[in-house]
Amino acid sequence: MRRRRLASIGAALGAAGGVALAAAALAASPGPAPTPGPHAGLRVPYIQSFTGKPAPSFALKDLQGKMVKLSALRGKVVFLNFWYSTCPPCRNETPDLITLHTLHARDDLVILGVNLDDVMIPQMQGKELTKFLMTYTIPFPILRGDQKIVDAYQGLPVQPISFVLDRAGIVTKVFWGAFPGSVYDRALRAALEAPPAAAPSPVAPGPSPGE
Repeated sequence: MRRRRLASIGAALGAAGGVALAAAALAASPGPAPTPGPHAGLRVPYIQSFTGKPAPSFALKDLQGKMVKLSALRGKVVFLNFWYSTCPPCRNETPDLITLHTLHARDDLVILGVNLDDVMIPQMQGKELTKFLMTYTIPFPILRGDQKIVDAYQGLPVQPISFVLDRAGIVTKVFWGAFPGSVYDRALRAALEAPPAAAPSPVAPGPSPGE
């Protein structure tokens, strides 16, 4: 009887495509601690400068050379994660990001990892990124960041730093440093479950000239 129960549980988990396992793993993992960093004093004004405003637009190539435009992702929730390959907290949170991708694979969520090796450690000429990708199998797009996007996002004072964008491209949450995957998950679920923004009311036409 016990064996049949275990087999039944295993079959159910398999049918769910690993989503239940991903959710359990995310809940059980404490994840990396929030990262204060030497620029902690900038945290509050930085977050306030982005929250509730459109995310700066960009067009970057992924590792296969395909151009990805942020503007093309309107209608989807976007989790935008800036990181570089030798950053310890960036590496520590990577398994949770992979789990989030699995957990929300059927949702209108796009996770974009913007790699900053070319800015942060240009002397390595991409070698650390190659080693990183040999350690982790990343299922979501990795984009090659440049100085232009760093400037557009006000210097990105810490890494990692992540932004949650709603379906209209508005920043709803900024995560300064690394956080547990369960914290990211709550913010993403809130964005996914939020009703679409109401369309602006049409402006009544004014009187014609001469009336």
